[in-house]
Amino acid sequence: MDSGSGRPVVRSSGRPEALSVALISLVAGGDVAENARALRAGLEDAARGGARVVVAPECALVGYPSAVREDLTGVDWCAVAEQEDALLLAAERLGVLFVFGSAGAVAGGIGNLVVAGGAVAPVRYAKRFLTPADAAHFVAGERVVTVDAFGWRFGLGICFDLRFSTHWAALAAAGCDAFLVPSHMAGPDPDPGTKRAVIPALCTARAAEYAAPLLFANTASADRYCDAAIHDVRGLAVVSGTGILHTTLRHRDAWAPWYADIRTRSLAAR
Repeated sequence: MDSGSGRPVVRSSGRPEALSVALISLVAGGDVAENARALRAGLEDAARGGARVVVAPECALVGYPSAVREDLTGVDWCAVAEQEDALLLAAERLGVLFVFGSAGAVAGGIGNLVVAGGAVAPVRYAKRFLTPADAAHFVAGERVVTVDAFGWRFGLGICFDLRFSTHWAALAAAGCDAFLVPSHMAGPDPDPGTKRAVIPALCTARAAEYAAPLLFANTASADRYCDAAIHDVRGLAVVSGTGILHTTLRHRDAWAPWYADIRTRSLAAR
């Protein structure tokens, strides 16, 4: 940081030497207005801590269907859209890129969405890879989505997408510098303990293969498989837990050249 102004020191490329980020790990319920209040409070808390990028869990605005309701028939979609707009406006005023889970209309039905905006024009990503529980409520998205902010390009994914390497390869090929992953990794585990071990390993692998920090914003639900975590370019989890999690990320170009080289090799091998 510039010790005189408090602003990030910016490289000639236009990218900050370091980027302050945060996760909001909370429990979303079935009340959209209450969820929005919790998200707004978390956003403001993270911004006070200096975060420029803030990521919240999957379906954080509407509540993940199988966890809070039998289906989506009772959702007031106009209210959801209004709350999305209000959260993005709050993020714009704070100068923050806010990324949070929602749901809404897409071609063919309702999509499990990530909404990203505030500091930049909003974009929406519909989850491409659906679990059986997802498929009972949502239709799959068809494209990868990126968002540019603060000199970084961020690739969006949701939860179960972590298991499909082609998604992350496509984002890396699109020039993404970091991956943002709202998630609701919770519920029964047919093989108890397996997901608790495998999911963090997937986060490590996705980050390490492309030297791209990965922000895994998981629910804080008591039945979660694992905590939210932020992985750096090495793939290491540098912070994990629930509540508001802060850290400062360095782009791969600020590390040893080996990290940029491994990314180049990974892309060339595809």
